[in-house]
Amino acid sequence: MKANGYPEIKEVLEVPHYRPAVSVILPLRPKFGLEAETQKELKYAVEKTARLLKEAYPAEIVATVLHKMNALVTATDFPAGKKGLVLYASPLFAKIYFLDTEVPERIVIDDSFEIRDLIFNRKEEKHYLLFVLSGEKCKLYMHTGQQLMPVKLEGSNSVDAYWNDEVERVANFTDPVVYKAKQVEKFIRQMDKELIQVLHHHPLPVFLMGSKPIIGLYNSITHIKQEIKGIVEGNYENATIDELTIALQPVYNVWKKQQQHDLLHQIEAASSQKKLSSGIQEVWKDAYEKKGRLLLVEKDYVASGEHVAAGKIVYKPTVAQNDFHSAHDVVDDVIEMVLENGGDVVFMEAGALAGYGHIALIKYYS
Repeated sequence: MKANGYPEIKEVLEVPHYRPAVSVILPLRPKFGLEAETQKELKYAVEKTARLLKEAYPAEIVATVLHKMNALVTATDFPAGKKGLVLYASPLFAKIYFLDTEVPERIVIDDSFEIRDLIFNRKEEKHYLLFVLSGEKCKLYMHTGQQLMPVKLEGSNSVDAYWNDEVERVANFTDPVVYKAKQVEKFIRQMDKELIQVLHHHPLPVFLMGSKPIIGLYNSITHIKQEIKGIVEGNYENATIDELTIALQPVYNVWKKQQQHDLLHQIEAASSQKKLSSGIQEVWKDAYEKKGRLLLVEKDYVASGEHVAAGKIVYKPTVAQNDFHSAHDVVDDVIEMVLENGGDVVFMEAGALAGYGHIALIKYYS
């Protein structure tokens, strides 16, 4: 089972399907007394869930699920800064996950958990390396979902460590300006080796910051040009984490847009090779038959319906997003099937897949 390195997604996917599987999705709005307010909203959600469960399930099973939900809510600490949560509960499992992305309120009761919000939250996390270069000192940062964090390099990140070769200076560089340029080049070459070592353990996209001359020098000697996704020119040697984040954002946004364009080219290529299905009906069928290599779906696309037979679904009118609803989203089923069978999922901007019925599947074979 492939869950793209995300343990919480793997954990949920591996829970045996057992009715009733309850998914409660709640937004968390910044406010004074967040924990008390969230406890209140969750209590309401549990009460709503109880009423829905009692309409369709035996009292003993309902009691088991509600006990798990109430115990989980009581024992959970609510971290600040989160934008949403997902509570999963069944007779076999109960867990709360906190999200950094906004979600609509809803309750879904089915034979499996609704995992779209959990996956979307992880896919929206920023994972990259930021390399801040100068002729005096270089700094490396890693962003892995929350914020930029400094990365300690194995060697010195200061040019001063490369300023001691007096023999070479006397023999070849009596001109101090030429000597300094040579030492800076040696320094930048070593920094490139340090970055390569980090990439070996953390294969992430790389963004560069630095003055135009230093960036030009780095680009002329680096061995990882293909990993560099964007450049910000300027002197950021003494910039704070917040200043670095703000300066990088426009370049990061351009890269994300380019990713979407590249994915559309992949769709076109798959279509010409007859390895593409589009529209929820075709996609659902091919995902069910374990053909899905890469699922692309608009992040807000919902198709309400239910599984009625092997490889077949039937649609219901889409329920309006109100406080809570129990409409089953068959897109969520497709996502789960693709992940369970070794594929991956990518979320596209609204309208990006309008020509493909808002959802498309690149298949392993035609």
